[in-house]
Amino acid sequence: MKQIFIFCSILVLFASCKKDDRPLPPVASANYTNGLVVLNEGLYQQNNSSICFYSFDNNQVFTQAFFTENGRGLGDTANDFEKYTLDGKEYIIIAVDISSQIEIVEANTLKSVAQIPLFDGANAREPRRIEVFGYAAFVCSFDGTVSVIDLTSYEVVKSIQVGANPDGMVQVGNELFVSNSGGLNFPVYDSSISVIDMTTRVVTHTIDTRINCTKMIVDSENEVYILSNGNYGSIESALIRVDAQSHTVIEEKEWPITSMTQASDWIYYYDGDLKAVRKFNMLTEEFDSGIVIDCNSFETFSGMQFVQELNLIFCFDANGYVNSSIVRAYNLSGVLQYEFSTELNTKKIIFND
Repeated sequence: MKQIFIFCSILVLFASCKKDDRPLPPVASANYTNGLVVLNEGLYQQNNSSICFYSFDNNQVFTQAFFTENGRGLGDTANDFEKYTLDGKEYIIIAVDISSQIEIVEANTLKSVAQIPLFDGANAREPRRIEVFGYAAFVCSFDGTVSVIDLTSYEVVKSIQVGANPDGMVQVGNELFVSNSGGLNFPVYDSSISVIDMTTRVVTHTIDTRINCTKMIVDSENEVYILSNGNYGSIESALIRVDAQSHTVIEEKEWPITSMTQASDWIYYYDGDLKAVRKFNMLTEEFDSGIVIDCNSFETFSGMQFVQELNLIFCFDANGYVNSSIVRAYNLSGVLQYEFSTELNTKKIIFND
């Protein structure tokens, strides 16, 4: 929830005055292949989002890589990035929320090729999540829109109205499912999913569901699983299952899920009560009773991501939000493979081969 994140950011900002938590200085440029490109959110309104790179060649972290390659910072509160290929060349597109900018860089050099402001007049749209479909990027923003960006001209060609504060997207065929959290309207959250035809670029369906939905996953049977965060009090978090063909809610399961990622037909999720990663089978619709990763040693568990190319789950420890994050890599059985330090509040990673 965004308002909770803002509040926590303000608190930890005061706490940080007692620590030397300034970003590490830039290092010499690296060859950004055979490793992990790491997106770091930074702190809200501190304009210190960053990208660093973990090299498999020498197990070294190259800090402030975006700054090194472009001579400027990335902006304020980077939320998401995606890699895509256009005409045989790889790029990374980045959503920078508070700066209300879309940044596009060459994947292997991290050099910027385009900056695209996302504003409605003087009002910032605040981009949150990105999905690439063909030659277009679909970007949901907290102002209640999904912007369509032409990736050949770098122009915003359409703005599609959805629900309040969309904060999750997933593609099923040529349809884009968008979860509307209503997070900024606390305590009156949104409880809808907007479905966009990515060819015609119009909303075709609106699905009524549980409040405050964010992260979305689609399985091999084209069923969409959605994390409903509840209201962080009287309404518990839940896993929602939606049939993508009929656009109807099939099932709701209340469960203490705060983060999740997909590995084949399994959802690996963070159980906030147990402080552990557990898993759910999307084919049998059953929660596994065991613990995959015990995270009680984490200072601040802040997210997780399965990287298919490496067949590893990466868990992020924000380390109190004011220190360098720690990224830990586990196999699917939960055995630690390696770990490394990054920068402030790691959000997502991309494998560059």
